[in-house]
Amino acid sequence: MKNRKIAWLVSAVMMLASAVHFPANAADEEYPLYDRMKDLYIPAGQFAAIMADKDKEPENNNVYAEIPVSLFRVSEISPETDTDLDYTDWWFSEWDDCRYLFLPATADRSDLVITYTAEDTLCLNGEEVPSGEHTAILSGSDEFDITVGEKDCGKLKIMQSNLGCIYLATSNTGLDYLDESRYHTETGTALMLNADGGTEFSGEIEKLSPHGNSSWDYSKKKSYNLKLPKKQNLYGMGKAKKWALISNYLDHSMIRNMVTDEIARAAGMECVLDSVFVDLYADGSYRGTYQLYERVQIQKNRINIRDLEEETEKLNGGDLEVFPRKAKGVEKLDDYMENSCKYFEIPNDPEDITGGYLLQFQQYNRYPYKAKSGFVTSRGQAVEVDGPECISAAQVEYIRTFVQEFEDAIYSENGYNGKGKHYSEYCDVDSLIIAYLIEEISENIDSTYSSFYFWKDSDLTGDGKLHFSPAWDHDFSYGCFPAKVTNEDGQTGYAYKTDNLYAAYFPIQGYKESGRPTAGRSWIGRLYQSDAFVRRTAQIYNTRFVPFLKKLSDPASPYIKELAGRIAPSADMSNARWHTYGGAEYCVFGSSSGENFMGSVDLVRSFIEKREDWLSKLWESYLLSVAGDVNSDGECNAADMVLLQKWLLGAPDAALSDWKNADLIQDNVIDTFDLCAMRKLIII
Repeated sequence: MKNRKIAWLVSAVMMLASAVHFPANAADEEYPLYDRMKDLYIPAGQFAAIMADKDKEPENNNVYAEIPVSLFRVSEISPETDTDLDYTDWWFSEWDDCRYLFLPATADRSDLVITYTAEDTLCLNGEEVPSGEHTAILSGSDEFDITVGEKDCGKLKIMQSNLGCIYLATSNTGLDYLDESRYHTETGTALMLNADGGTEFSGEIEKLSPHGNSSWDYSKKKSYNLKLPKKQNLYGMGKAKKWALISNYLDHSMIRNMVTDEIARAAGMECVLDSVFVDLYADGSYRGTYQLYERVQIQKNRINIRDLEEETEKLNGGDLEVFPRKAKGVEKLDDYMENSCKYFEIPNDPEDITGGYLLQFQQYNRYPYKAKSGFVTSRGQAVEVDGPECISAAQVEYIRTFVQEFEDAIYSENGYNGKGKHYSEYCDVDSLIIAYLIEEISENIDSTYSSFYFWKDSDLTGDGKLHFSPAWDHDFSYGCFPAKVTNEDGQTGYAYKTDNLYAAYFPIQGYKESGRPTAGRSWIGRLYQSDAFVRRTAQIYNTRFVPFLKKLSDPASPYIKELAGRIAPSADMSNARWHTYGGAEYCVFGSSSGENFMGSVDLVRSFIEKREDWLSKLWESYLLSVAGDVNSDGECNAADMVLLQKWLLGAPDAALSDWKNADLIQDNVIDTFDLCAMRKLIII
């Protein structure tokens, strides 16, 4: 059949809004509910008190905290490699009053080297440990009694992962210093191995820096950005310089990001970032399970569109940051104001500046310091330009005008802006709907508030439209964080309830706390007022999302547990290091924590199961097909006839949202006979 388908988420603590009953696994306790439109803010001197209240610490009644051993190190834990980085020290758990030894998958417990410094002979289960020599002593058990001379020194427990690992050797002050401030950086070397011991990377780390906003502030186990001196193909994810090590500390299941990516792939999102789970060792210290992630950037193996910044660099002698930064529409670069922009005064532009651009929604109060380049629309939506990161005056003027015309069309009564162009002429609407649905299904607390990415390729190499992807930063989703949003009509969405809309109720950035005029609905919120948009959303949800959501969450045999099982040994080891399970009392926010790893995973499964059921019922009525309804507005009228006629004539702006409804004579061909049948249907 002729088929031309339409080509269409902190720096500090959120203000406490109220206390609500939080049902997920919270028994009868009360949990604070946060207003997501107020950024995390911590009053001076109160951070320690807040964390003491929100992050449970062990009772300090340990017997074995101090023992006469100053060093216990196990080396040659990756024997297939020629390196001096493969070692780890034992670790004392204040929670369990014992010591742990965390081994990677590569370790052969029958042939390890133990080096120790103690006041007397150290024995494990009564057997003397030969210091500095190869030994098989650790292969005999997973738990040992430690004695030094005649002194009882508690227990040593051995845990071993099943994943690949990364060994980091920092050059200066180490990760503890890096963890003190998001403005600290480090350098060093790294050895990255797969689970079989094969080398994925060995070399220099040009820059190691903190990653994240609220997830960094509230995590004891921090996330990091890695920058390599040159592009490297890590774990088969394609060559790139920039990578992220995500800790998932606030997500006790550790799989919310992975699950989101799996959903995005199943739904056909154009760009989905790859990641692998690894065990991280830094300067001999085991740091837990991490997710090594691709970064959001224009790059052949990531967002594969034209690199406008690279072309601009070639025309201007290289580094574009040497040019002055300027602002238009504001007095200072660190101001937020409608109809403003900031850019670099770059003298030379490529002839074609229609793409590629990588953009993301940014919070109005982060925009001044987070965005090197960017603009604010007439309705207050702050847009950070991540590519080109150093944008020229001409380039920012082009893309902000394009986005503004798109926004104007969205907020018009009929979807057309003052130039007579429909919003679908600026945007691949299906890609926008897929991106929206990922936020709505997951109830990501940031949704379209920040880290909501979209891009535009050059008109010469792409379709000249905005495309929405990839999904990013979903650790605060699937009921993980008790947040709420309210739009101008008083409609409120709760990020922990499975039976309400959330992402659709977000206001735009210029809300009242900014002191600016406010448009009370986000782009998605405005579009959601259109029956045609909701109808198309229901269709995409039903066909591209529902089957996989059911597969993920099926109580009898949930695919999500298969995914989680792949990292379970590492996750259990990480929990022994960070003590993240045991129920809601161990959550920094909310209550989404099980008694163990799989218990936490099942909370995500249950959330998805309930969410799928509620959304399916919500949108069920929109799936009823109306013959001749080719624009998905729920009826067949003159607008459908005009659209079909334009489509038959090959008009570039004519796209059928539901082509099957156009085949009125059911001959598997859409032609003028169907147009005549539509005319007759309308007249009758």
